[in-house]
Amino acid sequence: MAIKALLKHLPLVFACCFIFFGSVSCTTDTSNIKFDSELWKNDLSGCKGSRKELKPQVEEIRLQLIGLKEHAIRSLLGKPDTEELLQKSNKIYIYYINPGPKCANPSGAGDVAALAVRIDALGTVIESNILEE
Repeated sequence: MAIKALLKHLPLVFACCFIFFGSVSCTTDTSNIKFDSELWKNDLSGCKGSRKELKPQVEEIRLQLIGLKEHAIRSLLGKPDTEELLQKSNKIYIYYINPGPKCANPSGAGDVAALAVRIDALGTVIESNILEE
């Protein structure tokens, strides 16, 4: 009799476990990342020069971005300056550190720096690099 009662509620138990573990695995806590997010977001394409000052912080947090979800990246860094779509629904978000090409005075050759964040088809960051030219 107890087995029948257990089997009757088994789908509910599985559903609760799925929801719990799914929500835990999808949470993306950025509170432990020490970064001036507002200063970064207010300097679109790095035109004001604030992002250049934040470059040491970006170098420190770069590896902490791996594993975060796309919405957490947008919350932390804002809308990307450029987005490249790749095969299999992968994409790369580009955030210019030095003034980007949309600025009035863009960086010259040899002075280009950008943060590239690669996101997989599931919306998870799988790579984060600082590109310099």
